[in-house]
Amino acid sequence: MMKIKTALLLCLMSAAALALCGACRSLQRIGGPSLPEEVAARFVGREEDAAFFLREADGYIAVYAGRREREPVRRTGIEASSLRAADRLLLDKGIPAGDSLELLSLLEDLGS
Repeated sequence: MMKIKTALLLCLMSAAALALCGACRSLQRIGGPSLPEEVAARFVGREEDAAFFLREADGYIAVYAGRREREPVRRTGIEASSLRAADRLLLDKGIPAGDSLELLSLLEDLGS
């Protein structure tokens, strides 16, 4: 009888260890995805010279005339939820565009 109890206890301990391993693998890093350094480097330090900023407004990408502006100059038809995770992170911070040509290029990239 003691051998059966010991064997059952070992089986339960093994099952618990396997369940713990599976649970640990399924955990995501706290704080969500992070922005790759090479992507962030494209935009860091350019805020001062930017003529426009792209941010989210009502679920869509919107163009703002400045970093602190509350109302967008233009709302696009590009849904923010359709963007890649890195692009959404950039959009949350505000994507600077130096001039209208760069703005159009960014919108084309984000819309494709």
